[in-house]
Amino acid sequence: MPMLAAEKRKKEQEEQKALRMREIVECSFGLFAEQGIESITMNEIARQAEIGVASLYRYFTTKEELVIEAAIYAWKMEVEIFNRVFSFGEYESMDGYTQLRSLLEIFSEALVTQNPFFRFIYYFDAYAKKEKLSQSSLKKYESEISDVKDIVVRSIEKGRRDGSITFGKGKNTVLMDSNNDELYFTIMHSLFSLCQKLSLSSEMLEMDLAVKPDKQISLLIEIILSALK
Repeated sequence: MPMLAAEKRKKEQEEQKALRMREIVECSFGLFAEQGIESITMNEIARQAEIGVASLYRYFTTKEELVIEAAIYAWKMEVEIFNRVFSFGEYESMDGYTQLRSLLEIFSEALVTQNPFFRFIYYFDAYAKKEKLSQSSLKKYESEISDVKDIVVRSIEKGRRDGSITFGKGKNTVLMDSNNDELYFTIMHSLFSLCQKLSLSSEMLEMDLAVKPDKQISLLIEIILSALK
């Protein structure tokens, strides 16, 4: 059945609105990642996005709402990177340990290609804490993070089943007795913390130049994997 003219106009308007909102979110993400969240005002975002501030408030009624949408956008980009590895043709045939290695090695690449992401997440965590953002307001954001969690946890589960992850052949009882969620959060928080540190201040002090950032990431990944093997 042909679409009525009114329905077509409504659809086009909705698509245009969605596109404009995405442009605003992308612009906001860039500003937040570069300069932090606290210092950026809605007026500045409007100027950068080339939109009137009144129009900006029609799309996002509060700065908090826009910040959360920028955080969701940031994680969507990261999930896409993990999904590219996850959907790689040979991935399913790998043992769990090798799958996990493939996923963790994303951090070495991401430190270079996704540097703004790690800076933004650092600023977002600080903003969320300071503004006391409620868990309910962060549900959609948490859902995006869970997509990465599911991919990584599945590789750990597979490694335990196929015997490629043995925790030093069972000698490391602390790791052996840890559940998959505990392993996931500890591994990912460790890598995230290092990536955030390196993205924010990798060359702030002279001592920071002693070891290259990508080397530090590679070493941490090998330490984690050797403990799991």
